[in-house]
Amino acid sequence: MNIKTIVFAIFVLAGTTSCSGTYHAYYDTLKIAFSAPQDASMTPEQVSASKTDVMSVKRGERPKAIMALAYLENGQHKWVSGDNAMLILEKGRVVRTLGLDKNLLYLSNTESDPLKTLPLQSKASAWQRSADWSEDEYGYPIRSSFSEPRSETLHILNKNINTTLYVESLDYDAPADYIRLNREWQNFYWFDKQSGTLVKSTQTLSPVSEAIEFIYLSRIARLN
Repeated sequence: MNIKTIVFAIFVLAGTTSCSGTYHAYYDTLKIAFSAPQDASMTPEQVSASKTDVMSVKRGERPKAIMALAYLENGQHKWVSGDNAMLILEKGRVVRTLGLDKNLLYLSNTESDPLKTLPLQSKASAWQRSADWSEDEYGYPIRSSFSEPRSETLHILNKNINTTLYVESLDYDAPADYIRLNREWQNFYWFDKQSGTLVKSTQTLSPVSEAIEFIYLSRIARLN
């Protein structure tokens, strides 16, 4: 059973255990999440009306997609898309993927992720972990540290959002496939200054991965 089938079952179950209005809200979100392969977008009104949290995701040069929050369990947010992908995040960090051409299977030491202890303290923001990948690649060490934050204004869903931007510098000290490639890169995290909510991030999982841009539409719609 593929992810799309699983997610469809989730939404059908929601429809059988909820009122009719809630069912239609889930169904409408499902149609958006499983839209055609072109840039997908939602109006502020659609985002506000959705009973399921949604976010805009762009991976590499692919069209933008809308992903729906399918599960929230054990501190993990599990998002699904129409191209049979699932992204699992903890406090905004991708810790596992399903349905990509190469998948992150496991990330160690996530309890020490500085993103979980915001605001970051520059002297205590270094973090080490290891990553396991599909195709029998295990234990790849990653080191990262965060720079001093800076202010930046974003314009999303007709809102000007004053944010604090944290830049994470990463080093992939790994052999094998990555020895001949650039092993350094950066991730970016934008937090709403007033609420501290993560509203946008750009993450690259390895030196050979495509950057993924996340824009948390439902969170932004709820900002004052």
